[in-house]
Amino acid sequence: MSIFDELKSKATKAVDSARSFISGTTVTKGNAQSPSPTSGNSRQPTGKQAKTETTPYEFNDLRFPNNIGGPNKLLHWIKFTPNVQQKSSYNVKKAGGTAGVLSVADSNRRNLGGQLGSGADQIGSTGTTVGLGAALGLYGAASEFAGAITSNDPTVVATAGVRGLVGGGVGAAAGVFAGAIISSIDLTRKTRRAAATIGLYMPDTVQQTIVNDYDQVSMTQALGTAGLVLQAGGSLTQGAFDAAMKGDLSFGQTPGSAGASELAGALAEKTGVFGQGITDALLFSAGYAQNPQVELLFRTIQNREFLFDFKFAPRNKAEADEVIKIIQTFRFFAAPEIPSNGNGRYFIPPSEFDIQFMVGSERNTKLPKISTCVLQGIDVNYGSAGQWTAFQDGMPVEIAMQLRFKEVEIMHKELIRNGF
Repeated sequence: MSIFDELKSKATKAVDSARSFISGTTVTKGNAQSPSPTSGNSRQPTGKQAKTETTPYEFNDLRFPNNIGGPNKLLHWIKFTPNVQQKSSYNVKKAGGTAGVLSVADSNRRNLGGQLGSGADQIGSTGTTVGLGAALGLYGAASEFAGAITSNDPTVVATAGVRGLVGGGVGAAAGVFAGAIISSIDLTRKTRRAAATIGLYMPDTVQQTIVNDYDQVSMTQALGTAGLVLQAGGSLTQGAFDAAMKGDLSFGQTPGSAGASELAGALAEKTGVFGQGITDALLFSAGYAQNPQVELLFRTIQNREFLFDFKFAPRNKAEADEVIKIIQTFRFFAAPEIPSNGNGRYFIPPSEFDIQFMVGSERNTKLPKISTCVLQGIDVNYGSAGQWTAFQDGMPVEIAMQLRFKEVEIMHKELIRNGF
């Protein structure tokens, strides 16, 4: 058996142990792609929460006003569908039965590709882990052998074989651990779509903003001395250096020129006697200023954000009750959860939302799709009428609610080409 095969065999065994330790279970690519909707907190609730947690959270389709969502194609509205965290102890009824329905973001990842490539859900796999461990093991062994061969110490040369095996073992162990960490990272959304939805009327403003981030880069600063020499037209040859040591700071440049002034300033700064401003002072004395040669370089595109403002003025008790339920439901799904295990150290993240613009019972194809979003903020003003006014039972006459969403995916050409 070759050294590579032996390292690979040991790495394979170590991977299972390392990954099981990291994830708390034996994780494979298959079950990482399709986690069980019932996996997660298996506590047996007691007390006041027992009824809530052992029965589906009472969440049915909510609508305001109550005539939206039907076949009337003249009615425009927005449909919000919560994507419930699978580890949540609140057994919210999910769409699609036991298998569940993927969020829009996960569907895009599998069908259109994402930041990790088409269909990717994990950065690495067991094969990647094994290969990384074996490769780093061989690299560690080779480094030790190379160090021993070039050493003048007879003891180091004599122990080259042992040092190579030690280096290989250390490298393989580091590779296995690093590979196990990498392959345990699963970036799929840990949610399944709820069966019920929230429908609200179309707000007055529907705006999306796409923001690209560009950074200013000074090519003068980036190129440094190389740019100075090339663009100033001189060359730092040995002869030029000798001339500079004798007090000739022209470096082949015409005395008083911009190139000579900048080269003299750069050399003066290197002596440590002058400060950073000496170059600018010399250039100014010669009647010049340094051009930073600024270029704009693309960095990233920001996740789209969506702001929706709604005003509720219920006309009867049924609508008033519906408004209270809608606000309560958004607040419920936007809040994190503290599991019973972990002694309060961890959160189960809030639910996410799929959002659709609707006309009657169909999606409005004239407006861009929205990918899965997180609900960043909820602002509720129970006195939005300008002063506090309420009905006899305490229900406010008018309530304003603002929802702030941010997409979990960044936009790229393939998504936009598919309607986003």
